[in-house]
Amino acid sequence: MYLAMQYHHSSRRQWIVSMDDEREMSVEMDVSIMDPIPTTEGKVSKPETAGAAAGQGKKVPQHLLEKRRLGRIKAAEEFARKLKKIGIEKQDNLHISQTGLFRPLPLINQKNYSSDYLRKDDQIFSMRERKSLRSGNVNPVNSSQPPTLLAEAGEDDLKLNGDEDGIDDTEDANTIVIHPGSRSLKIGLSTDVFPLSVPSCVAVARRASQRLEPQQRYDKDEDFMEHLQQIQSDFKERMRYYKRKIIPNSHEQVLSYNSRAQPEKIPEHNDLHRIEWIKDAPEGTIYYGEGAERCLPENFVIRYPFSNGAFNVECPDYSSLQELLNDVTKLITFALSETKLGISRSQFPNYKVILIIPDLFEKNYVEQMIRLLLSEMNFQAVALIQESLATCYGAGLSNSTCVIDIGASETKISCVDEGQVIQNSCIRLSYGGDDITRLFVELLLQSNFPYPDWNLNTRQGWILAEQLKKTHITFQDADVAVQLFNFFKREPSVPGAEKFEFKLFNEVMISPMAYFYPQILSFLKPATSYNKYMAQQLPESRDPYTYKPDNPKSIAQESAFTGKVYTDINKDLDIIRKLVSVNDEVEALTSGPSERTSGDTIKTNTRRASNYTPLDKAIIESVTTASVLLGDNMSKLVNFYSNLLVIGGSSKVPGLDLILTDRINIWRPRLLSVSTLPVVYKKVSEMVKQVENEIKKNNPESEEEIAQSRKKLIKSIKIELENYWESVDPYEHVYPIAVLPPPREMDPSMLTWKGGSVFGRIKLCEELYITAMDWEMLGSRILKYKCIFDY
Repeated sequence: MYLAMQYHHSSRRQWIVSMDDEREMSVEMDVSIMDPIPTTEGKVSKPETAGAAAGQGKKVPQHLLEKRRLGRIKAAEEFARKLKKIGIEKQDNLHISQTGLFRPLPLINQKNYSSDYLRKDDQIFSMRERKSLRSGNVNPVNSSQPPTLLAEAGEDDLKLNGDEDGIDDTEDANTIVIHPGSRSLKIGLSTDVFPLSVPSCVAVARRASQRLEPQQRYDKDEDFMEHLQQIQSDFKERMRYYKRKIIPNSHEQVLSYNSRAQPEKIPEHNDLHRIEWIKDAPEGTIYYGEGAERCLPENFVIRYPFSNGAFNVECPDYSSLQELLNDVTKLITFALSETKLGISRSQFPNYKVILIIPDLFEKNYVEQMIRLLLSEMNFQAVALIQESLATCYGAGLSNSTCVIDIGASETKISCVDEGQVIQNSCIRLSYGGDDITRLFVELLLQSNFPYPDWNLNTRQGWILAEQLKKTHITFQDADVAVQLFNFFKREPSVPGAEKFEFKLFNEVMISPMAYFYPQILSFLKPATSYNKYMAQQLPESRDPYTYKPDNPKSIAQESAFTGKVYTDINKDLDIIRKLVSVNDEVEALTSGPSERTSGDTIKTNTRRASNYTPLDKAIIESVTTASVLLGDNMSKLVNFYSNLLVIGGSSKVPGLDLILTDRINIWRPRLLSVSTLPVVYKKVSEMVKQVENEIKKNNPESEEEIAQSRKKLIKSIKIELENYWESVDPYEHVYPIAVLPPPREMDPSMLTWKGGSVFGRIKLCEELYITAMDWEMLGSRILKYKCIFDY
């Protein structure tokens, strides 16, 4: 038809002549009206009749339109006859007999075929789920928002929901941020200023046949005393360096006074801080949170479902995985419904959850938590964010940052750059605030502390130890002296309390210095048990194709575990070798099989592995590894050292930033301290690449030729380093170190949760929510597309 119309327009004058007289006159009259009239100057002027006709509003008669239609049909038929005469007409081969069983289908003409497949967002399930979530939050007054929140919302709040900036506070009021920890569960709405900290503790009434295990007594052998003397000598050197005087017989004064301390009786009605202990309950009674902490271990089984950023599968008090998951579900439900939040179980489908997970997470833990929140607790959607990135959001830091999280049972170090956690810079250390508490108690008992039968396995014993640690330990040199303090001894079976006075000296600083001498903490660790039944029910995540462990790994963690850190390397040439080979080590760690045996590999990649690398050395290892992997000739070193952010509940020690700065300056190698390191690193890396390219190009057959070329490379690197040190003053132009305090005087233990609440208010979070339908359809595969980190 299109070709017929072209033929019709090109030979319009020809087929007008072939028509009858009446039709010819009418069409020529129409053409004469439409043709322009040339003027004497060669310009075209509009006919006057056209304007008059338009002014009168006349229409073309119906019989003329019909004649034109018939003329086009005749022209198309004429064009078809010419194509047939030439022999190029289209023919269907339907008359040919088919030779097979199946008849071939005719091809689709794409010009005439139309489809809207994947052209609309409704046809993509992820977009459809996001649209449904958004529609559920756009009008929260109608359906999504709980009635309790609607009743509390005033007219001013409702007006704010429709402002021009598009800020919807009611949408944030339907988002819950959850940050599980070993000792506390931080939970709250994203609109809250501070979270609700609930002890992650569950107490179950004991059976009559169960008994409390006595406190384990530690063997104070020569190794323990050797490590203790090393810390004390370092303490004396630091005091001399800062010109702090130490009284020679200070320790003897403390021993003499504490041995003569006598208690002062406090009646029960005068004890303002007495604790209402839960002494007994029917069998099967369960308490959660603060109620569980007030239960006595003599009559209750105290369980902690979280440990070291995962499920506490090593706890011998759990007989099955379902029992542990039930504790997690009931603990979260208690934190939401039985506290000031007031969110009942029936309102869970109206809320979305931001779950904060560790940087080096375990996949089985993440997947089980998502399943619990979506399938068991019926939350609307779940989004994930890593701890270090959430900390940067909470602190408002956009630069390259090194985050040091000192928790109760472990210490974590990670580097964050441009909104991404550098996985190979993450280090997990096997000590935390609880280990400092045990060492502090041990030092107090060595100083004749007036509580000789102190048992940390009892609730009153542990609570007293935590109170004394938070009150007295410090890194401030000026506060270290013989000082007089007091404490209250409370026993659940004895009414009232006893007040004791005691003296302290260097115990307040020696105990937290174990962060830099952590080997002494290994002597005070409780005996770890291995629950093989739980390990079988929750095995380590493995790749479905290669059946190798696929949990995130870190080259910095491997170096810290094996003791091959930069601070223990004495020669600059060996440091350069390690810097140049980092990328190869990362590739070998992630792709190829490990050189260790299978048993060793499992040991280093599980939470049961012990990593007692000193805190200052671990920070240097993490920062250096991150700078190498980011490229740009390690120019990020200055940014990381200028943004050391220390967080965590156990980081609230006065003077920690000062001593941490000193320790990093002491242990940082000279080559990694100067600000001109990127220049020499660039030259050395270019030399290494040139030699490797020559080896690949020449393709030497013998290993001797390769060894000779590498010897030449080592000599040239040595010469380059010698020339470098001759031209640079190593004591000038060093990288500055800055330990950042928590912003706006926030509690450092709440900073990570605050970052999760900020993340929930970002527009990007809408694309990262995982719904129950997503999880049911794709399972853990959806995490590859709904996470801002590699899963």
